[in-house]
Amino acid sequence: MIDRKPILIVVSVEPEKQAVLQGLGNSSAYEVLVGGVGMAQAAARTARQLTQKHYQGTINMGIAGGFPGKAANGTVAVATSIIAPEIGAESPGGFLTIDALGFGTQTLPAVANDSYIGKLQEAVSVATGTILSVMTVTGTEATLNVRQSYGKDIVAEAMEGFGVASAAAEFGLPFAEVRSISNQVGIRDKASWEFASAFSSLTKAAEKLKEVEQLGDCFFTMSK
Repeated sequence: MIDRKPILIVVSVEPEKQAVLQGLGNSSAYEVLVGGVGMAQAAARTARQLTQKHYQGTINMGIAGGFPGKAANGTVAVATSIIAPEIGAESPGGFLTIDALGFGTQTLPAVANDSYIGKLQEAVSVATGTILSVMTVTGTEATLNVRQSYGKDIVAEAMEGFGVASAAAEFGLPFAEVRSISNQVGIRDKASWEFASAFSSLTKAAEKLKEVEQLGDCFFTMSK
């Protein structure tokens, strides 16, 4: 039996919402919330919305930076996990994660539905792996090197996923993150960013969500 409660899609800004709505059309299986920029605001707005209505789960969608060699511009990145690499403490021996400190975790799970990914690959290039949630977007080669050290499967960085995932976890709901790539992570160079292709891919990602719903399935309940 398919759960007919809607899925909450959280984006950070209005242009992302419009790109997603363009793909979803008149689908009633999804609702789109502008959650704001950054983990704190996204968590707060997501949690507030989750108190207002029952949902099947949450999907954080929007544009993001792709790591070189992992996710080119226009690619859609689908998270298999989320890491917030800046949560922790500095020490003379190096950075200590919140996990090492014993106060929580910097890593949260994400659903990467194989059937949805297969449909997505019909329309765009797809990269699956860990997506970083950062407080400060990478702008130097030094920071790029640090962030790449978190694992070979890291494909993208954004600013809201960990916040949305944390809110979902508080309500016992599954979480997914789907991001279209507008730029390459590294030395900040806005002249090389490709917003048009990123927003086009974001719309296609939403179209595939609608196709899932039209088949009578749901992102969080489809058989793998």
